[in-house]
Amino acid sequence: MPQKLTNLEERAIRLLLKHQKEGLLQSELWHKLGVTSREGSRIAIKLEKKGMVKRVKEFAKDRWTRRLIPLIREVKLDPIRGAPCLSCEYEHICGKEGKIRPENCPKLENWVLESYRKSLRKSSKR
Repeated sequence: MPQKLTNLEERAIRLLLKHQKEGLLQSELWHKLGVTSREGSRIAIKLEKKGMVKRVKEFAKDRWTRRLIPLIREVKLDPIRGAPCLSCEYEHICGKEGKIRPENCPKLENWVLESYRKSLRKSSKR
């Protein structure tokens, strides 16, 4: 079940997602959010308890602090945009045990091949 986030927690996650690989120091986060160190620390602890960030102890700027590294990733829908499965009239009988399976679906095969051709054309224009 998805966990409810406060407005500040949502803002914190959005900031952290912009720094996915390196994360942010806890002090940088609360400065960017415009909250006190106490509030920033509480937000970080709540996000850690919810499994959304990892807090790693680090020595930075002559003191011990925590680096917040997001454990979640932003989802991009571009790779599946236009996939025929999303609006297929056979969706209700398609599947591993169904009459129609993704492995032998001509609509899906055509979409994959066309997507591949488009990606080749884009890369050759660069």
